[in-house]
Amino acid sequence: MKILKYIKDISEMNEFLRDKQTTINVSEVYHLWNHLMQRYNVIYITNLLHNFVKDDDLKLVLNLGNKTLAKHTELLEKELLNYGITLPLRPPKQTQETVNAELISDRHIYRRILRGIQAFLPVHTMAFIHSTSPKIRDLFISFMEEEMKIYDKYLEYGKIKDYLIKPPVYRP
Repeated sequence: MKILKYIKDISEMNEFLRDKQTTINVSEVYHLWNHLMQRYNVIYITNLLHNFVKDDDLKLVLNLGNKTLAKHTELLEKELLNYGITLPLRPPKQTQETVNAELISDRHIYRRILRGIQAFLPVHTMAFIHSTSPKIRDLFISFMEEEMKIYDKYLEYGKIKDYLIKPPVYRP
C-alpha cells in the first residue's frame, strides 16, 4: 500500500497545478482550509491563556499541545499550497495580557482547552467522511488519532490535578 502512495506522490510532482486541483473536491478544500483556520485560532487562544497559567505542569502541557498544533499547521499549509489554495490569515504570533491574571484560574484554562478538544473531534470525523482522496483521508485520520491520544492523556492529567467537573456518583 505504501508503494502505491509513493508512486502517486511521485506522479503528482510532475503535474501542473490545474491537474492537481482536479484530484481534490470542494469539500476537501473546505475541510483543509477550515482545519488550518481553526488551528491558527487554537494556537492564538492557547498562547493567550498560557500567559495566565500559574502551574508549571500546565504550562508544560500547553507547550506540548502547541508543538502538535504547529506540526499540524505546517502539514495543512503544505497541503493547501500544493493545490494552490490561498491560506487563511494568521493571527498575531504575540499575545498581550489585557485582563487581570487573578480572574482566570488554571482550572478554567484546563477546562476551556478540554472543551476545545472535545468540540474538535467531530470536525476530524466529518472531514474524513467528506474526503474522497486517500491522501487527504490519511491526513485527517492521522489528526484524529493524534487528537484522541492527546485527549486521553489530557483527561488523565485533569484527574490528577482535580481540574475535571465531577458528576454526582450514582448509587442505585
